[in-house]
Amino acid sequence: MKIYTKIILDKNNKILEEEFFEYSGPLTLAGIHYTYGANKNAKLMEKQAKKERRLAEKRAKKQAKAQEKGLVEKVNKEDQSLPLDTVITLDHLTNPDKK
Repeated sequence: MKIYTKIILDKNNKILEEEFFEYSGPLTLAGIHYTYGANKNAKLMEKQAKKERRLAEKRAKKQAKAQEKGLVEKVNKEDQSLPLDTVITLDHLTNPDKK
């Protein structure tokens, strides 16, 4: 049985160049085998994403418990931007509490 490693075809699907080797044995052993190094980066990225997801869930759970007990105030995200028709002065830049 021929196991092709390289085939070059022209636009009419005629073989221009071919590289192969003869193989006799179980076909399952003739398949493509990936090395650990080929998939290393993908596995590291998955591991990092999983770790970040776990930490985010842990932080959210801890924050919810603290809010339940009243240890931490709930954060109100109000719009603190100035209206467009307001002139920005030095006082607005140096005193952030002033609206």
